[in-house]
Amino acid sequence: MTLLNGILAFGAAAFIIPLIIHIMNRSRFRTIEWGAMHLLDSIVRVNHKRFRIEQLILLLMRCAIPAVLAFCLARPVLTGWKDLAGNAPVSAVILLDTSYSMDAKSSEGKHLDLAVEQAVAVLKAMSRGSEVAVIQTGGRPTPIFDQPVFDPSLMIEQLRQLKGGFGASQMPEALDVALVTLAGMSNVRRELIIISDFQASDWPADASFAEQIRRQTAAAEIQPALTLLRVGVETPGNVSVEGLKFSSKALGVGQQLLIRASLKNHGTETYEKARVTLLRDGVEESVSQVDLDPQSTTQTLFECRFESAGSHVLTVELTVDDPLSTDNRYSAAVNVWEKIDVMLVDGQPSAEPLQGETDFLAVALTPFTLGRLKLVDLLQTKTISPAGLNSAALDSTRVVVLANVPKLSDEQVIILTSYVRSGGTLLVFPGDRLDTAWYNEKLFADRGGLLPLPFSAAIGTHEDNGKGTRIVSQHFEHPALELFNVPKNGDLSTATIRRWYRLGEAKTTIATPLDVSPTSFQSPQANAVDQEEASSHAAEVIVMARLETGDPFLVQKQVGDGLVVQMATTCDADWSDLPLRPTYLPLMQQLVTTMASQVSPSQNIVTGEPVVAL
Repeated sequence: MTLLNGILAFGAAAFIIPLIIHIMNRSRFRTIEWGAMHLLDSIVRVNHKRFRIEQLILLLMRCAIPAVLAFCLARPVLTGWKDLAGNAPVSAVILLDTSYSMDAKSSEGKHLDLAVEQAVAVLKAMSRGSEVAVIQTGGRPTPIFDQPVFDPSLMIEQLRQLKGGFGASQMPEALDVALVTLAGMSNVRRELIIISDFQASDWPADASFAEQIRRQTAAAEIQPALTLLRVGVETPGNVSVEGLKFSSKALGVGQQLLIRASLKNHGTETYEKARVTLLRDGVEESVSQVDLDPQSTTQTLFECRFESAGSHVLTVELTVDDPLSTDNRYSAAVNVWEKIDVMLVDGQPSAEPLQGETDFLAVALTPFTLGRLKLVDLLQTKTISPAGLNSAALDSTRVVVLANVPKLSDEQVIILTSYVRSGGTLLVFPGDRLDTAWYNEKLFADRGGLLPLPFSAAIGTHEDNGKGTRIVSQHFEHPALELFNVPKNGDLSTATIRRWYRLGEAKTTIATPLDVSPTSFQSPQANAVDQEEASSHAAEVIVMARLETGDPFLVQKQVGDGLVVQMATTCDADWSDLPLRPTYLPLMQQLVTTMASQVSPSQNIVTGEPVVAL
């Protein structure tokens, strides 16, 4: 037995009130001397015992009234007596499968239509006063109504308008939502009904999955009666577009985008020369043909260019005759930039060519503009002095670069911090004018500021004497550096770093694996940081590249909605010959464009994921 409103059971303590009244009245009496009282002694002795029993029974009745009332208000449920339910109202949750597979057609009809008819039949059979909630399981679990309803006709009307194709079902998550919904319902009888085609992709045929469902339902305070209703029949085969892969970096007008589509044949039939079409904003862009062997996966490559900036939709469509056509197309949104504004804050400007702190960087970021070619650069740079850094300068800027800037005012620090936390990006280069004490106090701020790591001692010399260190040659996982995993794109380890700042301390290192996705701007490398700082930085500071000395060369940290990247050496040729190497231009281009694109909100969301429209 359990109580639906257990808190009200404490009201049974009110039985003490009549008990106190009884005790108080019992002690309140007066003694009156009367000479003839002795004539009643025999009667008192005879009736005294009967009188006490009557008073005790009356007291018990008075005490029982509040206790029984509180018990009834607590709504006890005899969970073991399920056979006595009769026609009592029921609280039910229907998990309705609206995944891709429910759009399949068989000899019985479309699976989703069959499931809706099953749900309608269940609703019509419910007793008067029953409440019901229907939760779609395609993609993320989504209730049809925010609250359970008592009017079955209203739910039936919504079910008749239901459409499928909402992604794969997440049954464990859907069960959690259903059980939470049931817990908030009012009727004693609880039922959980699952209507699905029970495809193997959503319902693995193993004991662990069944045990997980059993544990979830057993954990409910009032265990519901579980009913599984299967609709449709097994489809003989199916082909689908599994996904699209393309670069997540910033894409400019006229630039080439490569799209790789993954196609899978789930059945036993061979499809020869299946037509695969790429559509750009609904218009056919290109076509290819592929052969799909049984139970196999293949890929096809498309290329596309965009003539206008803004958001565009790419769709890959597979034209074959199979029972399920919903998963034969896959769409993704692509954001095309007209330009990306980069603000270069030069801490040591010069009128001489390539003598200013940001001169090499400006050439690398805008090679076509400075080269006076007809091609257009995606990146547009503007160089200012440290004094010119203000709110107005940051209004339309996507990336801010601090190059050998000695220090900033307190007001500028506040403005820059607000800019980064609101989704801006900051790239910091050191130099010989750097006030490291100020940077560590104001920008690192004991791990609470913008800098990923503090600047420690400067190592090496300015002299070009052949001594120095190099960038470790490795397989890069970071999106900004993965270009250099292909040998023809250059080798970063050929550059000589003569002088650099030690970022933090690297004497004692630890390894911390970090997750990464194509849009996460993180590296899963177990790059090391100082043992004392590891606990604070392991989850937020990423070492993108390292020098052969073990010191971090490039580090990155997410601050609010923005990103900060910090380099250990200068962006000019004073401390290294990196700006003189062919790899410098793609390194800076990839670094800045990746930073700018990764802080942009994703335009591709998971099915069922809530979005906010402004």
